[in-house]
Amino acid sequence: MSENLNLHIYPAAIVNESRIFRQTKAVADAKLVDHVVVCGRRTEGLPPVEALDEHRSVERIGASPHKRPRSTVGRVRERVAWSMAVYRHWKNRPVRVVNAHSVAVLPVSHAIARMHRAALIYDTHELETETSTSVGIQGMLFRLIERLYVRRCDAVFVVNDSIAQWYRDMYPGTPVISVHNSPSRAEALRPVDLRAKHGIPQTSRVYVHVGNIVPHRHIPEILEAFASRESHGDHVVFVGTGALVERVRSYADSHANIHYSGSVPSDVVVDTVAGADVGLCLIEPGCLSYALSLPNKALEYSMAGIPFFYTDLVEVDRLLGGESSMWKVTPTVESLVEAMASVDSHAVEAGQRMISQTVLPRWDAESARMLDEYRRLLGSS
Repeated sequence: MSENLNLHIYPAAIVNESRIFRQTKAVADAKLVDHVVVCGRRTEGLPPVEALDEHRSVERIGASPHKRPRSTVGRVRERVAWSMAVYRHWKNRPVRVVNAHSVAVLPVSHAIARMHRAALIYDTHELETETSTSVGIQGMLFRLIERLYVRRCDAVFVVNDSIAQWYRDMYPGTPVISVHNSPSRAEALRPVDLRAKHGIPQTSRVYVHVGNIVPHRHIPEILEAFASRESHGDHVVFVGTGALVERVRSYADSHANIHYSGSVPSDVVVDTVAGADVGLCLIEPGCLSYALSLPNKALEYSMAGIPFFYTDLVEVDRLLGGESSMWKVTPTVESLVEAMASVDSHAVEAGQRMISQTVLPRWDAESARMLDEYRRLLGSS
């Protein structure tokens, strides 16, 4: 394999890593390197080596765990063992750029980059040291790793401007570049008929929740609010999967206005949510990473042209501008019920006009900014 290689390291099975796949495709298409490899965890049922296309591949390293450790110490030991396997795998395979996609892989990414005198990019997907799980020993370790290694990185890629500013304030002088996510879909919007699919009357208002159905998304409050609005013609469709799916299914079995639609391919998410009237983006800003996030669902609703209720998120405020106040809600059952009761056809139309004026990130512009940084690091033009 060519020495002109870009290595991306992420401690996951590498199956639906849409951001990584988009980034690596942009790098490969720009012909900045000859090959791009995404290095992930060996996983039962998945091949150790998988070609994505002519210039990109996935390599899954380490033992295939049958059960992940539950204790913090067990998880740390597992990460260290996997990192050592990654280092052994790559120490004799020259690379030019290494992208560390998690704080946990910064040490091994730095070791590989230093071994080959390669550029090192910290390519974080969130404010990882300030998440709801970065507490106790794990939180202390993550913060220590980041403090030790961020200044050794040649660049830091982040997902929005608020997180970029946090890193600039925390680590002055570090090159930080925002590479925003951007939903993908065909040019022509083809709304899915959610009313026909779920037997919803044409006169009813349809809300949609897209994405992970997990804690910190106020799923219980959404379910209770819609259960209390069953006689008012307000329906909600959940699109996605996650730990709370069975709870959604249970409510759907008991309430005719609650529906579970399962997951859909990423390239039809926008068309799917376009079949609703209003979206739901109720991220719980209980940690700094969530408070500074710009959820994909906010971008997907906006690209679909529908207004959406959202919690107190500064990046969504920035996206929507000053006319969004009626759509910002307190995520209690009572507040959600009150908000739904205030929505009529005029409010939806006004929300659609607001969304139509929203300037969304475009992947061609975002990837161009990223590729310029690659060229700087590679010394090319």
